[in-house]
Amino acid sequence: MAAAVHDVVGLLHATMTIYYAHVDRAPVLVLGATGPVDRSKRRPYIDWIHTALVNGNAVRDYTKWDDQPSTVADFPASFARAYRIATTEPCGPVYLCYDAGLQEEKLARPIDVADVAEGARPSPVQADPSAIARAAEIVAAAERPVIVTEFTGRHPEAVAELIALAEETASAVVDLNGRVNFPNRHEQNLTGGDALADADVVMLMDVGDPFRALNELDRLTNEKKPRIPKGCAVIDLGLAELRQSKWSEDLGQFQPVALSIVADTSLAIPALRVAVRDRGARDRSARCAELRRKHDEIRARWESDAREDWDASPLTAPRLASEIWSVIKGEDWILTSNTLEDWALRLWDIDGPRRHPGRSFGTATQIGTSLGVGLAYRGSDRLVVDIQPDGDLLYDPGALWTAAHHRIPLLVVMYNNRAYYNDWEHQLRVAQHRGTPKENARVGQELDDPAPDFAMLARSFGWHAEGPIADPAKVRPALERALEVVRREKRPALVDTIVRHRQEKRFR
Repeated sequence: MAAAVHDVVGLLHATMTIYYAHVDRAPVLVLGATGPVDRSKRRPYIDWIHTALVNGNAVRDYTKWDDQPSTVADFPASFARAYRIATTEPCGPVYLCYDAGLQEEKLARPIDVADVAEGARPSPVQADPSAIARAAEIVAAAERPVIVTEFTGRHPEAVAELIALAEETASAVVDLNGRVNFPNRHEQNLTGGDALADADVVMLMDVGDPFRALNELDRLTNEKKPRIPKGCAVIDLGLAELRQSKWSEDLGQFQPVALSIVADTSLAIPALRVAVRDRGARDRSARCAELRRKHDEIRARWESDAREDWDASPLTAPRLASEIWSVIKGEDWILTSNTLEDWALRLWDIDGPRRHPGRSFGTATQIGTSLGVGLAYRGSDRLVVDIQPDGDLLYDPGALWTAAHHRIPLLVVMYNNRAYYNDWEHQLRVAQHRGTPKENARVGQELDDPAPDFAMLARSFGWHAEGPIADPAKVRPALERALEVVRREKRPALVDTIVRHRQEKRFR
């Protein structure tokens, strides 16, 4: 992806999105500018406040590279290097800054780009063969192996290899959903269960924060307890060690492991499969039956939990997820960013990376992500679904105009709990811990008085929109009408649904 940002101010607006592109390992070429470096060419005031020394300093600590070429002749090589760096694993954003004075100058002669355009890109990083052999020995001897995966699905072809490795080794799989790495209805998917509790080997595949994956946090006491038993061998396979920022500590707390293998998993998983197979086949039918039983138990629990307070008004999150699924399941769909407290991942049929680009990040990024996905699939038959938090949309309501203006046919379903509830929930925990009034937790977090009317706002930009809807019986008909507009008229549609705060019973 390439994104052009306006000079100093555009870069400053984009900083959080660029940071989340770093955290999400997304290759983005951010193209910007500075006012004329030659001071004699600057217009009074405006060019002076839009010129920085140097722009790249604003994002240098969470981009893979930045550059500000000083001649037009260097533009092609700078761009080619940026492309290579951004798209070489581990991927990430880069920033290129072009002097406005140079941009506006008349060229003395054409600039040849053929050589740099034809330059070869770097090959992926393959694992040390001896390390793969050692990993294969550990896995082949394991009785209760578990795979924890987070970003493997960034290469869709690696998903089939991961499925095959899990099946051949009878491994339980826990998907952290940085991407969709493993089908959620596969009988060895134990996400949401306690597969780690009796593991004798854990294979971490492209996990960004191993400590978080392997340890449990008590949010009231901040006590951390291991999820794995003492003596469990941990194999860490991926590229995390190559992407740490000097500014952000997104890698998390240090997690010791038995074997750390630096490699691109799209190459390493097939090699590991072969190495395990070479050590001889074993009868793992009993283990597979156990995984199947646990998978079915997890799904049954989710189905049961989803029915709790089914007719409540406002809606519960699982009821809304169920209603959306009932409308879209016959379509060729993709879910953009938010997963409705993970209920979409539990109740929908998520069969591979093409269904979801990965979990959402910070507030003020999700509507932008949804526009990007919608734009990518505009003109195709793919139905783009955005479960849209209310607080996130308030940061950028102008995105609604962008979608209407560019005819991006999104189906947007508001996840509207009239709050910045992540922080509200944290304040409730703090109040419970400290014995302070819980009713004060809403201060600064509640989006009410007045409650935003997102349907009216969307209609003002030319969208089809309905709501707000708190009665669950009215949701499906509204969704069906919205879907018909998206399909027939190829324009965006929004249904504003009011959803109760998650876990609100816990703090009564």
